[in-house]
Amino acid sequence: MVLYHASTMYHLLYCIVHKLSFNSDKDCELLLVEYIKPLKERTAFLEKLKAYGFFSKIRYVPEQQFKLKKGIALDENSSEKDIKTVINNISSAFENWFGGDMKKYSEIYVASDQHSCGIYLINNKISYTYMEDASGMLSEQCRYLSITKSNNRTNYIINEYLGCAGRNEYVKAKLCDLKHQQKGFHDEKAVDFSVYNALKNIIPDKVPVLLEFFGNIRTVIKSSKKICLFLTQDLNTLKIKDLDLQELTTTTLVDYFCPDCKLIIKPHPKDRWQNYKRIFPNAAILEKSVPSELLPFAIDGEIDTVLTASSTSIRGVSEFAKKAYSFTTEIETHRERIDSMFALTEVLKQVGITESVAVCDINEEQMLNFLDNAGIKANGNDIIIDGGINRTEITDIESCRILFCLDLSNKLNYGKDYGCRDKFVIKAKFIPDSDSLFEEKEHLIFAYSNDNLLSEKLSEINIRRKLYHSEAEVEINCEKIATELDEKFRAELLGEAEQEEIL
Repeated sequence: MVLYHASTMYHLLYCIVHKLSFNSDKDCELLLVEYIKPLKERTAFLEKLKAYGFFSKIRYVPEQQFKLKKGIALDENSSEKDIKTVINNISSAFENWFGGDMKKYSEIYVASDQHSCGIYLINNKISYTYMEDASGMLSEQCRYLSITKSNNRTNYIINEYLGCAGRNEYVKAKLCDLKHQQKGFHDEKAVDFSVYNALKNIIPDKVPVLLEFFGNIRTVIKSSKKICLFLTQDLNTLKIKDLDLQELTTTTLVDYFCPDCKLIIKPHPKDRWQNYKRIFPNAAILEKSVPSELLPFAIDGEIDTVLTASSTSIRGVSEFAKKAYSFTTEIETHRERIDSMFALTEVLKQVGITESVAVCDINEEQMLNFLDNAGIKANGNDIIIDGGINRTEITDIESCRILFCLDLSNKLNYGKDYGCRDKFVIKAKFIPDSDSLFEEKEHLIFAYSNDNLLSEKLSEINIRRKLYHSEAEVEINCEKIATELDEKFRAELLGEAEQEEIL
Protein backbone atom coordinates (compact mmCIF):
# COMPACT_ATOMS: atom_id res chain seq x y z
CA MET A 1 0.00 0.00 0.00
CA VAL A 2 1.22 3.50 -0.93
CA LEU A 3 0.40 6.84 0.72
CA TYR A 4 0.49 10.24 -1.00
CA HIS A 5 0.16 13.67 0.65
CA ALA A 6 -0.70 16.90 -1.18
CA SER A 7 -1.47 20.47 -0.12
CA THR A 8 -1.88 22.41 -3.41
CA MET A 9 -3.39 21.78 -6.83
CA TYR A 10 0.14 21.41 -8.18
CA HIS A 11 0.87 18.76 -5.56
CA LEU A 12 -2.39 16.99 -6.38
CA LEU A 13 -1.51 16.85 -10.07
CA TYR A 14 1.99 15.70 -9.13
CA CYS A 15 0.62 12.88 -6.97
CA ILE A 16 -1.90 11.74 -9.58
CA VAL A 17 0.65 11.74 -12.41
CA HIS A 18 3.25 9.92 -10.31
CA LYS A 19 0.70 7.35 -9.16
CA LEU A 20 -0.54 6.68 -12.71
CA SER A 21 3.04 6.51 -14.01
CA PHE A 22 4.66 4.27 -11.40
CA ASN A 23 2.06 2.86 -9.01
CA SER A 24 -0.95 2.22 -11.23
CA ASP A 25 -1.18 -1.40 -10.10
CA LYS A 26 -0.95 -0.61 -6.38
CA ASP A 27 -3.49 0.34 -3.75
CA CYS A 28 -2.84 4.04 -3.11
CA GLU A 29 -4.31 6.42 -0.55
CA LEU A 30 -4.24 10.22 -0.59
CA LEU A 31 -4.13 12.75 2.24
CA LEU A 32 -5.24 16.16 1.04
CA VAL A 33 -4.64 19.28 3.14
CA GLU A 34 -8.02 20.95 3.63
CA TYR A 35 -6.75 24.39 2.53
CA ILE A 36 -6.55 23.19 -1.06
CA LYS A 37 -10.14 24.39 -1.53
CA PRO A 38 -12.34 27.00 0.19
CA LEU A 39 -14.64 25.50 2.82
CA LYS A 40 -17.82 25.73 0.73
CA GLU A 41 -16.17 23.85 -2.17
CA ARG A 42 -14.45 21.07 -0.26
CA THR A 43 -17.18 18.45 -0.12
CA ALA A 44 -18.03 18.66 -3.82
CA PHE A 45 -14.37 18.62 -4.82
CA LEU A 46 -13.63 15.58 -2.67
CA GLU A 47 -16.58 13.67 -4.15
CA LYS A 48 -15.43 14.56 -7.65
CA LEU A 49 -11.88 13.40 -6.91
CA LYS A 50 -13.16 10.11 -5.48
CA ALA A 51 -15.37 9.55 -8.52
CA TYR A 52 -12.36 9.59 -10.88
CA GLY A 53 -10.82 6.66 -9.00
CA PHE A 54 -7.24 7.85 -8.98
CA PHE A 55 -6.88 6.72 -5.36
CA SER A 56 -8.55 3.99 -3.34
CA LYS A 57 -9.04 6.24 -0.33
CA ILE A 58 -8.94 10.04 0.06
CA ARG A 59 -9.22 12.14 3.20
CA TYR A 60 -8.91 15.82 3.99
CA VAL A 61 -6.34 16.57 6.68
CA PRO A 62 -7.93 19.04 9.16
CA GLU A 63 -4.91 21.34 9.55
CA GLN A 64 -6.94 24.07 11.21
CA GLN A 65 -7.98 21.64 13.92
CA PHE A 66 -4.34 20.70 14.57
CA LYS A 67 -3.30 24.34 14.60
CA LEU A 68 -5.72 25.01 17.46
CA LYS A 69 -4.08 22.24 19.47
CA LYS A 70 -0.48 23.34 19.01
CA GLY A 71 -0.51 25.19 22.34
CA ILE A 72 1.52 28.33 21.74
CA ALA A 73 2.85 30.39 18.85
CA LEU A 74 6.58 30.15 18.16
CA ASP A 75 9.17 32.67 17.09
CA GLU A 76 12.96 32.98 16.93
CA ASN A 77 13.13 33.50 20.71
CA SER A 78 11.21 30.33 21.56
CA SER A 79 13.02 27.80 23.76
CA GLU A 80 13.79 24.29 22.57
CA LYS A 81 11.37 23.01 25.17
CA ASP A 82 8.55 25.13 23.73
CA ILE A 83 9.38 24.05 20.18
CA LYS A 84 9.36 20.37 21.14
CA THR A 85 6.07 20.82 23.00
CA VAL A 86 4.36 22.32 19.94
CA ILE A 87 5.79 19.60 17.68
CA ASN A 88 4.55 16.87 20.06
CA ASN A 89 1.12 18.50 20.29
CA ILE A 90 0.74 18.61 16.51
CA SER A 91 2.15 15.11 16.13
CA SER A 92 -0.24 13.66 18.70
CA ALA A 93 -3.23 15.45 17.19
CA PHE A 94 -2.37 14.05 13.76
CA GLU A 95 -1.83 10.53 15.13
CA ASN A 96 -5.18 10.54 16.94
CA TRP A 97 -6.96 11.78 13.82
CA PHE A 98 -5.21 9.39 11.42
CA GLY A 99 -6.09 6.35 13.47
CA GLY A 100 -3.73 3.89 11.86
CA ASP A 101 -0.15 2.68 11.59
CA MET A 102 1.93 4.76 9.20
CA LYS A 103 4.55 2.02 9.03
CA LYS A 104 2.17 -0.23 7.12
CA TYR A 105 2.80 1.70 3.89
CA SER A 106 5.48 0.45 1.56
CA GLU A 107 6.03 3.99 0.28
CA ILE A 108 5.05 7.41 1.57
CA TYR A 109 5.26 10.46 -0.74
CA VAL A 110 4.94 13.84 0.97
CA ALA A 111 4.63 17.33 -0.48
CA SER A 112 4.98 20.20 1.99
CA ASP A 113 6.32 18.20 4.90
CA GLN A 114 5.98 21.28 7.09
CA HIS A 115 2.32 20.35 7.55
CA SER A 116 1.10 17.95 10.25
CA CYS A 117 1.76 14.78 8.26
CA GLY A 118 5.41 15.63 7.68
CA ILE A 119 5.83 16.81 11.26
CA TYR A 120 4.43 13.50 12.50
CA LEU A 121 6.69 11.43 10.22
CA ILE A 122 9.88 13.25 11.20
CA ASN A 123 8.99 13.31 14.89
CA ASN A 124 8.40 9.57 14.80
CA LYS A 125 11.45 8.78 12.66
CA ILE A 126 9.44 7.33 9.78
CA SER A 127 11.10 7.42 6.33
CA TYR A 128 9.38 9.05 3.37
CA THR A 129 10.00 10.42 -0.12
CA TYR A 130 9.86 14.20 -0.38
CA MET A 131 8.21 15.88 -3.38
CA GLU A 132 9.51 19.37 -4.19
CA ASP A 133 7.04 22.19 -3.63
CA ALA A 134 7.23 23.51 -7.21
CA SER A 135 9.26 22.81 -10.31
CA GLY A 136 12.89 23.70 -9.59
CA MET A 137 12.18 24.72 -5.97
CA LEU A 138 14.40 22.05 -4.45
CA SER A 139 17.43 24.16 -5.38
CA GLU A 140 15.81 27.34 -4.05
CA GLN A 141 15.35 26.42 -0.41
CA CYS A 142 16.17 29.93 0.82
CA ARG A 143 13.28 31.26 -1.24
CA TYR A 144 10.99 28.49 -0.04
CA LEU A 145 11.84 29.10 3.61
CA SER A 146 11.39 32.84 3.15
CA ILE A 147 7.85 32.23 1.87
CA THR A 148 7.16 29.92 4.82
CA LYS A 149 8.45 32.50 7.26
CA SER A 150 6.27 35.27 5.84
CA ASN A 151 3.16 33.08 5.83
CA ASN A 152 3.45 31.34 9.21
CA ARG A 153 6.19 32.02 11.75
CA THR A 154 5.39 28.94 13.87
CA ASN A 155 5.63 26.66 10.82
CA TYR A 156 8.94 28.28 9.93
CA ILE A 157 10.42 27.62 13.39
CA ILE A 158 9.24 23.99 13.25
CA ASN A 159 10.55 23.72 9.71
CA GLU A 160 14.01 24.83 10.78
CA TYR A 161 14.07 22.67 13.91
CA LEU A 162 12.97 19.43 12.21
CA GLY A 163 14.65 20.01 8.86
CA CYS A 164 11.44 20.02 6.85
CA ALA A 165 11.50 20.81 3.11
CA GLY A 166 13.29 17.50 2.65
CA ARG A 167 16.30 18.43 4.79
CA ASN A 168 16.19 15.69 7.43
CA GLU A 169 17.70 12.21 7.75
CA TYR A 170 14.35 10.42 7.33
CA VAL A 171 14.00 11.57 3.73
CA LYS A 172 15.17 8.69 1.57
CA ALA A 173 14.61 10.36 -1.80
CA LYS A 174 13.61 13.75 -3.21
CA LEU A 175 11.47 13.86 -6.33
CA CYS A 176 12.30 16.93 -8.40
CA ASP A 177 12.48 18.25 -11.94
CA LEU A 178 16.25 18.14 -12.38
CA LYS A 179 16.20 20.13 -15.63
CA HIS A 180 14.84 23.21 -13.89
CA GLN A 181 17.06 23.32 -10.81
CA GLN A 182 19.52 26.17 -10.30
CA LYS A 183 22.90 25.94 -11.99
CA GLY A 184 25.33 23.88 -9.93
CA PHE A 185 22.62 22.07 -7.99
CA HIS A 186 23.53 18.66 -6.60
CA ASP A 187 21.75 16.46 -4.11
CA GLU A 188 22.60 12.78 -3.83
CA LYS A 189 19.01 12.00 -2.84
CA ALA A 190 17.51 13.82 -5.84
CA VAL A 191 15.43 11.67 -8.21
CA ASP A 192 14.29 13.15 -11.51
CA PHE A 193 10.54 13.40 -12.02
CA SER A 194 8.92 15.82 -14.46
CA VAL A 195 5.15 16.13 -14.73
CA TYR A 196 5.50 17.30 -18.34
CA ASN A 197 7.73 14.38 -19.35
CA ALA A 198 5.49 11.86 -17.61
CA LEU A 199 2.36 13.18 -19.33
CA LYS A 200 4.08 13.31 -22.70
CA ASN A 201 6.05 10.08 -22.64
CA ILE A 202 4.69 7.72 -19.95
CA ILE A 203 0.92 8.28 -19.67
CA PRO A 204 -0.15 10.34 -22.71
CA ASP A 205 -3.39 8.33 -22.79
CA LYS A 206 -4.35 9.80 -19.39
CA VAL A 207 -4.04 13.43 -20.49
CA PRO A 208 -7.70 13.80 -21.64
CA VAL A 209 -8.92 12.46 -18.28
CA LEU A 210 -6.74 14.89 -16.35
CA LEU A 211 -7.85 17.82 -18.50
CA GLU A 212 -11.44 16.86 -17.84
CA PHE A 213 -10.92 16.46 -14.10
CA PHE A 214 -9.17 19.80 -13.66
CA GLY A 215 -11.94 21.71 -15.41
CA ASN A 216 -12.37 20.70 -19.04
CA ILE A 217 -9.92 23.45 -19.98
CA ARG A 218 -9.12 22.69 -23.59
CA THR A 219 -8.79 26.05 -25.29
CA VAL A 220 -8.60 26.74 -29.00
CA ILE A 221 -6.66 29.90 -29.75
CA LYS A 222 -7.00 31.45 -33.16
CA SER A 223 -5.05 34.61 -33.77
CA SER A 224 -3.04 36.14 -36.58
CA LYS A 225 -0.78 37.63 -33.91
CA LYS A 226 1.91 35.91 -31.92
CA ILE A 227 0.61 34.48 -28.65
CA CYS A 228 1.99 35.29 -25.20
CA LEU A 229 1.03 33.34 -22.07
CA PHE A 230 1.48 35.32 -18.84
CA LEU A 231 1.62 33.42 -15.54
CA THR A 232 0.75 35.38 -12.40
CA GLN A 233 1.54 34.33 -8.84
CA ASP A 234 0.24 34.40 -5.30
CA LEU A 235 0.64 37.89 -3.86
CA ASN A 236 1.32 36.41 -0.41
CA THR A 237 4.48 34.65 -1.64
CA LEU A 238 5.87 37.83 -3.18
CA LYS A 239 7.88 40.56 -1.54
CA ILE A 240 5.53 42.82 -3.53
CA LYS A 241 2.58 43.42 -1.21
CA ASP A 242 1.21 46.44 -3.04
CA LEU A 243 -1.46 45.69 -5.65
CA ASP A 244 -0.56 48.75 -7.74
CA LEU A 245 3.10 47.73 -7.85
CA GLN A 246 2.14 44.19 -8.81
CA GLU A 247 -0.05 45.57 -11.59
CA LEU A 248 2.71 47.88 -12.83
CA THR A 249 5.17 44.99 -12.84
CA THR A 250 2.76 42.91 -14.90
CA THR A 251 1.89 45.62 -17.43
CA THR A 252 5.49 46.71 -17.97
CA LEU A 253 6.62 43.13 -18.60
CA VAL A 254 3.88 42.70 -21.19
CA ASP A 255 4.71 46.08 -22.78
CA TYR A 256 8.42 45.28 -22.88
CA PHE A 257 8.23 41.71 -24.14
CA CYS A 258 5.02 41.11 -26.05
CA PRO A 259 3.22 44.42 -26.76
CA ASP A 260 1.71 43.23 -30.04
CA CYS A 261 0.84 39.67 -29.01
CA LYS A 262 -2.46 37.98 -28.37
CA LEU A 263 -2.31 37.76 -24.58
CA ILE A 264 -3.44 34.81 -22.44
CA ILE A 265 -3.45 35.27 -18.66
CA LYS A 266 -3.18 32.26 -16.35
CA PRO A 267 -3.81 33.54 -12.80
CA HIS A 268 -2.29 31.73 -9.86
CA PRO A 269 -4.94 29.79 -7.86
CA LYS A 270 -4.43 32.16 -4.90
CA ASP A 271 -4.16 35.35 -6.95
CA ARG A 272 -7.57 36.63 -5.89
CA TRP A 273 -7.22 40.40 -5.82
CA GLN A 274 -6.25 41.56 -9.29
CA ASN A 275 -8.89 42.16 -11.97
CA TYR A 276 -7.03 41.04 -15.07
CA LYS A 277 -9.99 41.66 -17.33
CA ARG A 278 -9.79 45.33 -16.35
CA ILE A 279 -6.03 45.47 -16.80
CA PHE A 280 -6.02 43.53 -20.10
CA PRO A 281 -9.52 43.83 -21.60
CA ASN A 282 -8.58 42.02 -24.81
CA ALA A 283 -6.79 39.11 -23.14
CA ALA A 284 -8.08 35.57 -22.72
CA ILE A 285 -8.26 34.77 -19.00
CA LEU A 286 -7.84 31.08 -18.13
CA GLU A 287 -9.36 29.32 -15.12
CA LYS A 288 -7.06 29.96 -12.14
CA SER A 289 -7.52 26.57 -10.46
CA VAL A 290 -5.95 24.70 -13.39
CA PRO A 291 -2.34 23.62 -12.69
CA SER A 292 -0.07 25.40 -15.16
CA GLU A 293 1.70 22.13 -15.95
CA LEU A 294 -1.41 21.00 -17.86
CA LEU A 295 -1.41 24.03 -20.17
CA PRO A 296 1.01 22.51 -22.72
CA PHE A 297 -1.65 19.86 -23.31
CA ALA A 298 -4.65 22.17 -23.03
CA ILE A 299 -3.90 24.96 -25.49
CA ASP A 300 -4.36 24.35 -29.19
CA GLY A 301 -2.19 26.93 -30.89
CA GLU A 302 1.49 27.82 -31.00
CA ILE A 303 2.70 29.87 -28.03
CA ASP A 304 5.47 32.27 -28.94
CA THR A 305 6.32 33.53 -25.43
CA VAL A 306 5.68 32.42 -21.86
CA LEU A 307 6.21 35.28 -19.42
CA THR A 308 6.15 35.68 -15.64
CA ALA A 309 7.60 37.97 -13.00
CA SER A 310 9.12 35.19 -10.91
CA SER A 311 6.65 32.30 -10.72
CA THR A 312 8.15 28.82 -10.68
CA SER A 313 5.16 27.67 -12.76
CA ILE A 314 6.97 28.78 -15.90
CA ARG A 315 9.29 25.80 -15.56
CA GLY A 316 6.42 23.43 -16.13
CA VAL A 317 5.21 25.09 -19.33
CA SER A 318 8.38 26.40 -20.96
CA GLU A 319 8.72 23.20 -22.97
CA PHE A 320 6.00 24.12 -25.44
CA ALA A 321 6.86 27.79 -26.09
CA LYS A 322 9.50 29.29 -28.36
CA LYS A 323 10.66 31.64 -25.61
CA ALA A 324 10.22 31.65 -21.84
CA TYR A 325 11.18 34.57 -19.61
CA SER A 326 11.27 34.84 -15.81
CA PHE A 327 12.91 37.68 -13.89
CA THR A 328 14.05 36.21 -10.58
CA THR A 329 12.84 37.40 -7.21
CA GLU A 330 14.89 40.61 -7.60
CA ILE A 331 12.06 42.05 -9.65
CA GLU A 332 9.92 41.95 -6.51
CA THR A 333 12.15 44.49 -4.77
CA HIS A 334 13.77 46.35 -7.69
CA ARG A 335 11.18 46.51 -10.45
CA GLU A 336 12.53 49.85 -11.69
CA ARG A 337 15.79 48.24 -12.85
CA ILE A 338 14.08 46.58 -15.79
CA ASP A 339 13.07 50.05 -17.06
CA SER A 340 16.75 50.85 -17.63
CA MET A 341 17.31 47.45 -19.26
CA PHE A 342 14.38 48.06 -21.60
CA ALA A 343 15.65 51.53 -22.54
CA LEU A 344 19.14 50.21 -23.23
CA THR A 345 17.79 47.37 -25.37
CA GLU A 346 15.88 49.92 -27.48
CA VAL A 347 19.14 51.82 -27.97
CA LEU A 348 21.04 48.65 -28.94
CA LYS A 349 18.41 47.86 -31.56
CA GLN A 350 18.46 51.42 -32.88
CA VAL A 351 22.24 51.48 -33.42
CA GLY A 352 22.22 48.01 -35.00
CA ILE A 353 24.00 45.94 -32.35
CA THR A 354 23.06 42.29 -32.82
CA GLU A 355 25.87 40.26 -31.22
CA SER A 356 29.16 40.13 -29.32
CA VAL A 357 27.61 41.51 -26.13
CA ALA A 358 28.82 40.75 -22.60
CA VAL A 359 27.08 41.62 -19.32
CA CYS A 360 28.65 42.12 -15.91
CA ASP A 361 27.71 43.27 -12.42
CA ILE A 362 24.02 43.00 -13.25
CA ASN A 363 21.13 40.55 -12.88
CA GLU A 364 22.28 38.41 -15.77
CA GLU A 365 19.03 36.51 -16.25
CA GLN A 366 17.02 39.71 -16.55
CA MET A 367 19.40 41.41 -18.96
CA LEU A 368 19.79 38.30 -21.10
CA ASN A 369 15.99 38.08 -21.34
CA PHE A 370 15.89 41.55 -22.89
CA LEU A 371 18.75 40.75 -25.26
CA ASP A 372 17.25 37.44 -26.34
CA ASN A 373 13.84 38.95 -26.96
CA ALA A 374 15.49 41.60 -29.15
CA GLY A 375 17.48 39.00 -31.09
CA ILE A 376 20.81 40.21 -29.68
CA LYS A 377 23.42 37.56 -28.96
CA ALA A 378 25.48 37.65 -25.79
CA ASN A 379 28.39 35.85 -27.41
CA GLY A 380 31.40 38.14 -27.08
CA ASN A 381 32.84 41.16 -25.34
CA ASP A 382 32.97 43.87 -27.98
CA ILE A 383 29.95 45.47 -26.32
CA ILE A 384 29.93 45.53 -22.51
CA ILE A 385 26.85 46.19 -20.39
CA ASP A 386 27.74 47.00 -16.79
CA GLY A 387 25.05 47.26 -14.12
CA GLY A 388 27.23 48.65 -11.36
CA ILE A 389 25.23 46.72 -8.76
CA ASN A 390 28.24 45.73 -6.69
CA ARG A 391 30.44 48.66 -7.75
CA THR A 392 32.71 46.46 -9.83
CA GLU A 393 35.43 48.54 -11.49
CA ILE A 394 35.64 48.10 -15.27
CA THR A 395 39.31 48.15 -16.27
CA ASP A 396 39.42 46.41 -19.65
CA ILE A 397 37.60 49.17 -21.50
CA GLU A 398 40.23 49.60 -24.23
CA SER A 399 39.54 46.15 -25.68
CA CYS A 400 35.83 46.78 -26.31
CA ARG A 401 34.00 48.95 -28.81
CA ILE A 402 31.63 50.46 -26.30
CA LEU A 403 30.71 50.24 -22.61
CA PHE A 404 27.16 50.93 -21.42
CA CYS A 405 26.97 51.71 -17.71
CA LEU A 406 23.49 51.44 -16.17
CA ASP A 407 24.44 52.01 -12.51
CA LEU A 408 21.31 50.23 -11.32
CA SER A 409 21.93 50.50 -7.61
CA ASN A 410 24.38 53.36 -7.15
CA LYS A 411 25.85 56.38 -8.89
CA LEU A 412 29.53 55.60 -8.42
CA ASN A 413 30.32 55.45 -12.13
CA TYR A 414 28.33 58.49 -13.23
CA GLY A 415 30.56 60.94 -15.07
CA LYS A 416 33.66 58.75 -15.22
CA ASP A 417 36.00 59.01 -18.17
CA TYR A 418 37.44 55.46 -18.63
CA GLY A 419 39.87 56.99 -21.18
CA CYS A 420 37.44 56.53 -24.08
CA ARG A 421 37.36 58.82 -27.06
CA ASP A 422 33.66 59.58 -26.78
CA LYS A 423 31.33 59.71 -23.83
CA PHE A 424 27.54 59.95 -23.93
CA VAL A 425 24.65 60.13 -21.52
CA ILE A 426 21.48 58.37 -22.63
CA LYS A 427 18.35 59.78 -21.01
CA ALA A 428 15.25 57.61 -20.90
CA LYS A 429 12.30 59.62 -19.66
CA PHE A 430 9.15 57.75 -18.66
CA ILE A 431 6.08 59.97 -19.02
CA PRO A 432 2.87 58.59 -17.48
CA ASP A 433 -0.66 59.28 -18.69
CA SER A 434 -3.11 60.60 -16.13
CA ASP A 435 -4.28 57.10 -15.11
CA SER A 436 -0.89 55.42 -15.24
CA LEU A 437 0.75 53.76 -12.24
CA PHE A 438 4.13 54.95 -13.51
CA GLU A 439 5.78 57.87 -11.77
CA GLU A 440 7.50 60.32 -14.08
CA LYS A 441 11.16 59.46 -13.95
CA GLU A 442 14.34 59.79 -15.98
CA HIS A 443 16.77 56.89 -16.16
CA LEU A 444 20.36 57.67 -17.12
CA ILE A 445 22.70 55.34 -18.97
CA PHE A 446 26.29 56.27 -19.75
CA ALA A 447 28.02 55.10 -22.91
CA TYR A 448 31.80 55.11 -23.36
CA SER A 449 32.73 54.57 -26.99
CA ASN A 450 35.91 53.69 -28.85
CA ASP A 451 34.01 53.15 -32.11
CA ASN A 452 33.47 56.09 -34.46
CA LEU A 453 30.50 54.49 -36.23
CA LEU A 454 28.70 53.66 -32.99
CA SER A 455 29.45 57.15 -31.66
CA GLU A 456 27.86 58.64 -34.76
CA LYS A 457 24.76 56.48 -34.41
CA LEU A 458 24.43 57.27 -30.71
CA SER A 459 24.51 60.99 -31.49
CA GLU A 460 21.40 60.49 -33.62
CA ILE A 461 19.35 58.53 -31.05
CA ASN A 462 15.79 59.80 -30.71
CA ILE A 463 13.35 57.05 -29.69
CA ARG A 464 9.72 57.25 -28.62
CA ARG A 465 7.79 54.20 -27.47
CA LYS A 466 4.19 53.99 -26.28
CA LEU A 467 3.58 51.60 -23.39
CA TYR A 468 -0.09 50.89 -23.98
CA HIS A 469 -0.84 48.57 -21.07
CA SER A 470 1.16 50.69 -18.62
CA GLU A 471 -0.41 53.86 -20.00
CA ALA A 472 2.87 55.70 -20.37
CA GLU A 473 5.39 56.76 -22.95
CA VAL A 474 9.17 56.56 -22.95
CA GLU A 475 11.40 59.07 -24.73
CA ILE A 476 15.04 58.13 -25.22
CA ASN A 477 17.64 60.68 -26.27
CA CYS A 478 21.41 60.76 -26.21
CA GLU A 479 23.89 63.60 -25.87
CA LYS A 480 27.65 63.72 -26.04
CA ILE A 481 29.61 64.92 -23.03
CA ALA A 482 32.90 66.77 -23.37
CA THR A 483 35.62 65.26 -21.20
CA GLU A 484 36.66 68.60 -19.75
CA LEU A 485 33.13 69.07 -18.41
CA ASP A 486 33.14 65.84 -16.39
CA GLU A 487 33.31 67.31 -12.92
CA LYS A 488 30.82 70.07 -13.67
CA PHE A 489 28.42 67.57 -15.24
CA ARG A 490 28.87 65.20 -12.34
CA ALA A 491 28.00 67.91 -9.82
CA GLU A 492 24.94 69.03 -11.80
CA LEU A 493 23.75 65.46 -12.25
CA LEU A 494 24.10 64.25 -8.70
CA GLY A 495 23.70 67.44 -6.73
CA GLU A 496 26.25 68.65 -4.22
CA ALA A 497 25.00 66.47 -1.33
CA GLU A 498 25.19 63.21 -3.29
CA GLN A 499 28.50 64.24 -4.81
CA GLU A 500 30.03 64.67 -1.35
CA GLU A 501 28.54 61.36 -0.18
CA ILE A 502 30.12 59.44 -3.06
CA LEU A 503 33.49 61.14 -2.66
